Formats: sequence, C-alpha cells, structure tokens
Amino acid sequence: MFKQLKISFFQAAFGSLIWITILCSITDLFSQIPFIYTWHLIGISSLVGLVFGVIYPYLWNYSTLKASTNIIICTLVNTLCAYAGVYLYSVQMFDFIRPFFIGVLLLTLILHIITFYFYSKYDNKKMANSLNQLNS
Repeated sequence: MFKQLKISFFQAAFGSLIWITILCSITDLFSQIPFIYTWHLIGISSLVGLVFGVIYPYLWNYSTLKASTNIIICTLVNTLCAYAGVYLYSVQMFDFIRPFFIGVLLLTLILHIITFYFYSKYDNKKMANSLNQLNS
C-alpha cells in the first residue's frame, strides 16, 4: 500500500509541476521570476501530489470509513489545499477569492457528492457485468 501511495504521489506531483510550469510559461512568457517562486511551484505540486496521489487513493481504496465521511474529508482537504495552492501562486489572487471560502466549500461538497454517486453507479455496473461473466 505504501509503495503504491508513494508512486501515486510522485506521479501526481511531477505531472502537476509540468502542467503548472506550462501554464505559467504560456501566461507570462517573457518575465523573469524570482528563485523563491520555483519553490512555490514545487509546493503547489506537492499539495496536488498529496491530495490526488495519497489522500484520495487512501480514502477510496484502503480506508474503511463510511462514504459520507470520505466525502467530507475529501471536501475539506481539497478546499484547504486548493486555497493554499492559490496562496502560493499569488497572494493577490488569494485575497480576491478568500471571501468566497464558504461558497467554494459548499460547491466542492456538492461536486464530491455528485461525483461519488455517479462513480459508485458506474463501479456497481462494472462489477455486476464482471460477476455475470463469471456465471456464464
């Protein structure tokens, strides 16, 4: 389990670092950035790796918590890490979106609930098909 989570973390962190670097290059191609900003990008990538490479896979694949508890934990972690990532990217952007924290939290909760139920329905159909093939 730990080996798989470590691999998932590094894949998500490295992939997001490349993605963020490309976005920064496209939006501000000719500016020179301070060296500390590179560490901010690595911090954002680490947050993405933590959320999507460790926390989500652990909660949904290895944890024995109820689905509602997983949804609440995912919502809180996702929102807090997203706000931390925005803060690392731009303090001005963070100050702009900070008043909307409750709205973002509620929207994230609703999207997690919808995504869970659609994925659960899809996963149940896939499992039923595989069980039906075993019986055939």
